Amino acid sequence: MSLDVELGHRRDGYPALAAWISRDPDNETFMFRRFKWLAARNILHMQARLTTFEQEIDELDKAAWQSKDKEINQSSRRWETLMTNDACKHRMDKLNDLKSLLKEYCKSTM
Repeated sequence: MSLDVELGHRRDGYPALAAWISRDPDNETFMFRRFKWLAARNILHMQARLTTFEQEIDELDKAAWQSKDKEINQSSRRWETLMTNDACKHRMDKLNDLKSLLKEYCKSTM
């Protein structure tokens, strides 16, 4: 078993392996598994969730457009109204959830 000593502390296992990989000047040892199958599956699940979000937000927008309440109706055109109207809280929560998932999705697909 190979042991590594750094600043008087014995290091083996992942810490020693990580130290060894990081010291390679050519970065030839810096190779890791990509988990392509799992990454693809994760992206497909995110796409399915995004499709659901798309449908839900579309329904909430339609309901706002058809609302007889003037403020709810205007919430589709005015950011300030959407942010301040308590009746629009569910829609705002959905939009925030969408923003988080879309950010994660975009990172995963780049």
